[in-house]
Amino acid sequence: MIDHKWENKTMSRRNKIFAAAVVFILIVSIVIFYKENSKEWMHYQKSYNEKMAAKLNDPSYLKAPLRIEQIWLPQLNSTDRCMTCHLGVSNPIAVDEPQPLTTHPGDFLKNHAIDKFGCTVCHQGDGQVVSVEQTHGAVHHLNRQLLSKEYAQASCAKCHMELHDRSVTAKDFPGADTFFNGRDLSYQMGCRGCHNINGEGGTIGPELTGLGSRTELAFFLIHDFQHVEGHHTMSHWVYEHFLDPQKIVPGNPELNFAATIMPNFGFTEEQAKSLTIYMLGLRNPKVEGIPYEYIATKKLAQTASGQTRSLQ
Repeated sequence: MIDHKWENKTMSRRNKIFAAAVVFILIVSIVIFYKENSKEWMHYQKSYNEKMAAKLNDPSYLKAPLRIEQIWLPQLNSTDRCMTCHLGVSNPIAVDEPQPLTTHPGDFLKNHAIDKFGCTVCHQGDGQVVSVEQTHGAVHHLNRQLLSKEYAQASCAKCHMELHDRSVTAKDFPGADTFFNGRDLSYQMGCRGCHNINGEGGTIGPELTGLGSRTELAFFLIHDFQHVEGHHTMSHWVYEHFLDPQKIVPGNPELNFAATIMPNFGFTEEQAKSLTIYMLGLRNPKVEGIPYEYIATKKLAQTASGQTRSLQ
C-alpha cells in the first residue's frame, strides 16, 4: 500500500530544495550581472563619453560601446590596457579633465607614441589589469610596481643610456630633471666611495649596478622591511633608507641582517626622492631586454654655446 503522506512530504522537501536552488542561482546571477556592469572602467568610460559629447556637440559619443582597450606590443613583451580608463591620454581636448580622463602631462607623447611604446615600459606596473587597486596600489606579488609621477623618470635610462653621462644635463634632456638631480647628488655625496655603480666605486657597501632592474621579490628577500612605514616596495625602502638609514636597517640578528654603516646625511625629502629615482634608473640592459630600435644610441643636444654635439 502506498503511503501518500510520506510521498507528499518527500515531494514537498524536493520542491523546497529546488526553490532554494533557484533563488540561490538567481541571487548569484544578479550579483555577477551587477559586478560585470558596474566596473570602475565602465564608470570612467561613460563619464568620458558624456564629457566628449558635450564638448564636441557630438551625440555619437553617447552610443559608443563600453569595452576594454588594449595595446599589444610583442617586441616589448607588454600588453597594456591602461587606456581603458585613461581614455584622454592622447586627446588634447581632455587636458582640463581630472584623472584618469585627462591628457598625458608634458609633451612626452610627441616622441613616445602610445601605439609604439605603450604605458608600462615607462610607468611599469601590470598593464593587463583594469582595477584601480591592482594597478595603482602596492601589489606584493607584482615584480614591477607602478612608478607614478616623477618616479617614471627612473625608466628613461632603459633606452636613454646617455643620461648616465655627466656631461648630459637637464638642458640637454628636458623632462628628467629629478633624475639628473639625483645623479649629480650621488657624485657630490661620494656614494661611489662605498658603492660600485656601473663599474665605478668601492666595495664597502652593496653594489648598486642594475638596482632598478631587480624584481620586487629579489629585493624583498634580502632586505628587512619591518621598519618601512610606506608601501613595502623597493622604491619606498630605498626612499626611506636615504632619509634615515639607521631606522630602516638597525640590524636584525634573527633574520641575519647586519646594522647599516651608512651615515645619516640628513637628506631632505626632495633629495631622497631624487636619489631614489636615480638609483631606480640604474638599469641592466640584458634584464630589461629593450629592442635595439628603441635604444637611443645617438642624441643631438644643444650646448651652452649654441653648438650641436652628438651624444653616443
